[in-house]
Amino acid sequence: MQNNTFSRLFVGQNIVVLKRVDSTNNYLKNELSNSTPLPEGTVILAEEQFAGRGQVNNIWYSEPGKNLTFSLLLLPVFLNPEKQFLLNQSISLAINDALAIIIGAGVKIKWPNDIYVNNDKLGGILIESSIRGSVLKHAVIGIGLNINQLNFSSDIKNVTSLKKILHQDYDILVLLNELCKSIENRYLQLRDGNFDLIRQEYIRNLYRLNEKARFNIKGHDVEGMITGVDENGLLEVFIDEEIRKYNFKEIAFVF
Repeated sequence: MQNNTFSRLFVGQNIVVLKRVDSTNNYLKNELSNSTPLPEGTVILAEEQFAGRGQVNNIWYSEPGKNLTFSLLLLPVFLNPEKQFLLNQSISLAINDALAIIIGAGVKIKWPNDIYVNNDKLGGILIESSIRGSVLKHAVIGIGLNINQLNFSSDIKNVTSLKKILHQDYDILVLLNELCKSIENRYLQLRDGNFDLIRQEYIRNLYRLNEKARFNIKGHDVEGMITGVDENGLLEVFIDEEIRKYNFKEIAFVF
């Protein structure tokens, strides 16, 4: 284990680099449960993560040394737990912001928190929050991005990496630095109460917004069009002449 720092205000000021770990989210949560004093903005970076997790217990596969897998500690005590999807929106936007500078306009947020380039997944986010009473005590934010990996398991479809897109290696630590800057900027917007701005920009950057697409709902394929996301994070889809709302895992894209 080694420590490293970037010159930041607080996100990325304290970086712990691990050679190998099951999950950076698990590591960070264990440190917090052991009452380890960690400053807000602490980053746990893994060179190899062998049991990373995605949304709703999906597995995140990552080739050692090729990708960016890290977790970040934030203390959003200012945010009502009922509004915690705003944190998801802020982090998703921050990653989208940083990657759009590198890749261009093809970078989009696939609801609720995957990062897509055109029709392929580049990365994802897993936020695990601790709520005490009416206070959002802390949030452990896991981020995984495919950077220099070219070969993926045959059972993983619609996946890409920066190297596949740019046709060259990308410096992982340089990208981490850019992401820390971007996350801090969006987090400060959230802390300042710019909720409408965050919601509007999140929706504007949604994958397949206002486009006809095929979805699978309860085992049936239907045609619909994403029109937005409500304040609770439910996806709004126009189907059969009405707006319907869906939670995580209630609806899936058909590629």
